[in-house]
Amino acid sequence: MFVAPPVLRRQRLRSIKKGHDTRSEVSNVGAPEIDERLVKDFTDDDGVDIVVAKFLKGLQQCGLRPLSDPRFESTMTKIRSFANTEDATTIPETMNLEDFRRALTSNMVFIQQTLSGNLIIPEWKQFTDIITEIFDACKDDTDGTVHEMSPGSTKSAKAPEDKFAISICTVDGQRFSLGDYCSKGVSDQNNFPLMDLTRVLLYTIACTEKSVEYVHKYIGKEPSGSEGEALTLKDGKPHNPLMLTGGLAVSSLIKPALCFSERFEYFYKTVQAFTGKSEYVGFNNSLALSLKDNSNRLYAIGHYLRENKCFNHEQSVTLEQTMELFIHYCAIETNCDSAAVMAATLAAGGICPLTGEKVVYPEAVRNCLSMMNCCGVNDYSGEFMFEVGLPAKSNKAGALMLVIPNVLGMTIWSPKLDRSSNSVRGIKFCKLFTERFVFHQFDPPTRGTKKIDPRRKDFNESKDQQSLTILFSAYKGNMSTLYRYLKEGVNFGWPDYDGRTALHLAVCGDQFEVVKFLIEKCHVDLNPLDRWENTPLDDAAKYDFQQIMAYLTKRGAQKGAELTAV
Repeated sequence: MFVAPPVLRRQRLRSIKKGHDTRSEVSNVGAPEIDERLVKDFTDDDGVDIVVAKFLKGLQQCGLRPLSDPRFESTMTKIRSFANTEDATTIPETMNLEDFRRALTSNMVFIQQTLSGNLIIPEWKQFTDIITEIFDACKDDTDGTVHEMSPGSTKSAKAPEDKFAISICTVDGQRFSLGDYCSKGVSDQNNFPLMDLTRVLLYTIACTEKSVEYVHKYIGKEPSGSEGEALTLKDGKPHNPLMLTGGLAVSSLIKPALCFSERFEYFYKTVQAFTGKSEYVGFNNSLALSLKDNSNRLYAIGHYLRENKCFNHEQSVTLEQTMELFIHYCAIETNCDSAAVMAATLAAGGICPLTGEKVVYPEAVRNCLSMMNCCGVNDYSGEFMFEVGLPAKSNKAGALMLVIPNVLGMTIWSPKLDRSSNSVRGIKFCKLFTERFVFHQFDPPTRGTKKIDPRRKDFNESKDQQSLTILFSAYKGNMSTLYRYLKEGVNFGWPDYDGRTALHLAVCGDQFEVVKFLIEKCHVDLNPLDRWENTPLDDAAKYDFQQIMAYLTKRGAQKGAELTAV
């Protein structure tokens, strides 16, 4: 990116007509005005006031869940404050446009993006109608057998065979679910344990906490050609992190210095972060006890791994604690709705789409998806890659997690399994899904009318629209949006009409992580001058943001007075 030298910037700034006395002021970030054309469908019969129920329905038709989505929490709180009732949960029937604008201030950019059809899948109803068709086509398939998650245990460890659910979450947080997907608080008959899915989470967490190179000193990167619980090693290491042997080895690497309860709590909270901390994640104690009572084979594998030095070399971890922790990890339960958000977090490169929190590193996700590509569905992985062409991971509870990078995550749950221990309906759904949509990794970019590409056509988004979104995302700390624009190669140095850049606004919003992101990842100019000849360091000093001041100074930032001195 070309950055004009200070003398040229001074000449440009001095050529601006100065008709005010606010040269030393840092410009305030005004709330963006909502485009009234976007809300005209939500007005009452007189076309004056906003009917709140219509507005919420409009968001829901775009795939969002404003009543439960964490991103809308502050907006919904403000809307409820206009209800003129003591009940804080009451939603007003109507609001005038001015109050409506104030309520939407914190989410204005995202809401305008949604109502303008600029989410990753703009034609949501068309997309979900096809998903419903595929779901119905798989309903009548009753082949397969239900796996006993703990042989010899009570029926509590066996999933109900008639259950069937599909849940989708896009990288923009659009949601869709069918069947026994189990929203939070519904009967626990619709919940299932993570079991084999734990290995995906363990691997990404370990690669984030340590490094990919460190983790692969203990495990390999090759498919084994065997089912997921086979006792096989290659060159003295588990073949890959998604096998039972690999999962056990990886679990010994995570927080080994902590005690048992702290290690479990750390993993459990990270799983919650994958789901946005608002979706259901629980623990099935009965299953954990049952797995422990029937763990002879697991312990035998553990002894074999310890004999081959597959566990943590650098810090002593007992075999008993590793085995029991792994059992507890497997007994964490969730539902189809929550697991789809986990898959979407992987699809978004480790950033939860509902919170914008960076849960794991993008590099860890990339390597995990590579492993899921080649060995995620046991000894059926090669054929699955050939026919479906997407990263996936199955478990013996009948869940199948599918990831479409940069688009969406999906979970299908149906407990009846085939000979490869994969959900029969899940595999069928995935095949039909990629027959209808251009999502196979090796689909040509154009295929006439046979396949549909539901993704947005956002390459015609104007420079001004991109700039506005970046500026307000920087001020509000919306990291998921900023990461998306980074992947698209957008210039983060574009100023507004006052010469204010994303770095200026991130500083004014006291968004330290955004400041680091812009400088270290986007490599923006440290010293952009606005129309008042202020740099981001001037803004940090004005508002006394000590952490940001120290960071900018360390990186070599300067104040405007230094740059404009003759």
